[in-house]
Amino acid sequence: MAMVNSLEAVRKLREAGMDESQAEAVVEVITCAFNGQVTKGDTSSITSEIKSEFEEVKAAISNFETGLHRALWIHGAGIVTVIGIMIAIATIIG
Repeated sequence: MAMVNSLEAVRKLREAGMDESQAEAVVEVITCAFNGQVTKGDTSSITSEIKSEFEEVKAAISNFETGLHRALWIHGAGIVTVIGIMIAIATIIG
């Protein structure tokens, strides 16, 4: 990929559909990162936010799995009960 100056980068982002303020913000952040102006503290706070969000997602998935297992057991018990009733009726009738 060829080197692109900031103005050209903004122009390319605008052509891709970003509005001007978003494009300028993206270019500024990337420029700062490449110039070493983004500190480890900046990235560590973002990392901790991502980890926190990830833990929330994991908890939500775990809760969903618990509910799913419970629902499957209830449905399974219902199916077994219906089959038992059908066998009992067939035995009586037949």
